[in-house]
Amino acid sequence: MFKKFLTLVCVLLSSIYVVAQVCNGSLGDPTVVINFGQGAGVGPPLSGVSTGYQFKNGDCPDDGFYSILNRTNNCFSNSWHTLTEDHTPDDTNGYMMVVNATNNSGIFYSFSVVNLCPKTNYEFSSFIINLIKPTAPCGFITKPNITFSVEKTDGTVIKTFDTGFINEGNNPEWKKYGFFFETPTGVSEVVLKMINNSGGGCGNDVAIDDITFRPCGPVILAGSSSNISSNTLRICENEDDIFSLSAVVSSGFSTPAYQWQINLNNGDGWNDIANSTNLNYAAEIKNANLNGYQFRLAVAERENMNSKSCRVFSEPITIETEPKFTVNAGTNLSVLENQSINLNAIAPTGLQYQWSPSVYLSNPNILNPIVKPLQSTNYTLTVTNLSTSCTAQDDVFVSVETVIKIPNTFTPNDDGVNDLWVIPTLIGNQQVDIKVFNRYGVIVYKSKGYQKAWDAKLNGKILPAGMYYYIIDTKAPTNNLYKGSVLIVK
Repeated sequence: MFKKFLTLVCVLLSSIYVVAQVCNGSLGDPTVVINFGQGAGVGPPLSGVSTGYQFKNGDCPDDGFYSILNRTNNCFSNSWHTLTEDHTPDDTNGYMMVVNATNNSGIFYSFSVVNLCPKTNYEFSSFIINLIKPTAPCGFITKPNITFSVEKTDGTVIKTFDTGFINEGNNPEWKKYGFFFETPTGVSEVVLKMINNSGGGCGNDVAIDDITFRPCGPVILAGSSSNISSNTLRICENEDDIFSLSAVVSSGFSTPAYQWQINLNNGDGWNDIANSTNLNYAAEIKNANLNGYQFRLAVAERENMNSKSCRVFSEPITIETEPKFTVNAGTNLSVLENQSINLNAIAPTGLQYQWSPSVYLSNPNILNPIVKPLQSTNYTLTVTNLSTSCTAQDDVFVSVETVIKIPNTFTPNDDGVNDLWVIPTLIGNQQVDIKVFNRYGVIVYKSKGYQKAWDAKLNGKILPAGMYYYIIDTKAPTNNLYKGSVLIVK
């Protein structure tokens, strides 16, 4: 079984982006995500937003124009960087906004965000790239300088952030810029603007992508009680287990509320868990499936908890499901008293093996030990994967016989019934000597040890029907020699 106690510690972290005053804590799910979509060729003009630039339905927009593109190539005699794709990960033919700025200050991009929560921190950010090459034949290159502004609907500025001059580079490099702010009391809608502060001419040409707006709060680090940096646990397929989750939340909300969520990795996303609104939660998993499980803690001001745009979340706690494996302890065996035989178990290699009970075994910690029992015994094989703690078991019964029962007839006609001369007590015996003669005293079968039953063949051919005679020496201390006849019937 696995360690079950998990601790979540919420701490405030310093900003992780040098070029942005972004959220210095954990984030909620994005309220706004603008990645300009995807498609082949030039994308459509923007709708539902405001921009001070005209749309160009083609590559390489001129001064005062913008285009929606999924790549750039040799613009303005190769003065721009060639971009083979946009910034958004894993979106084939994803679009970005490409802007050739004018000589005058103006709005690159502006949009409204509604249904906000009061007294809540939000992060506004965007990825931007300076398109001009330092080798462009300009003489003087104008560097982009963009102001991010968040305003009330009446134009009152809540907060601004300046990117400063975005330097050109030898290679194209997307950088994240942004800032965070707190919504004033009573404000549920704001206008976000990206404003051009530099002139046009040679330079001040940018690509913009992945504009996001999301709530911001304390960081919640997830890990086990023994290792706070670990946020991955494991369970075995088809097993039941209970994982105790807990949280320690630092200051940041005046009246915080909590809500645990689960993601079953089945396409339904995150869902609230009923009656799990405190800092402790027992995550009970029954008959674990291979999809695995994720848990996280949502935190918000109590008055805002019912609005998903107000919540911030811990990093997901992942519970991975390890695939089950099977073991086979082998078929039940019969062995003569004081004789030894191999246990022929089958299991994956490289795991831990344990036979129980360990009596009469050459080594109870290997897959195929030799057993020399003094009495009939049922052995259980337990196989453990030490890296995951998953186990599997199977049993085999070893019957100890004082005498052997030898069949006196068999029918090797390939009908699947009684085709072999099977002496169950001797199967697997390594000491026994078996010889079979025809009526003229010629040996037609002999075996040192008895690993498999005789099929009545000599040199690959079935012997004629009739009576044959055997001598079996079991090498046992008593009742060791058996003589008799066996009839082959066709």
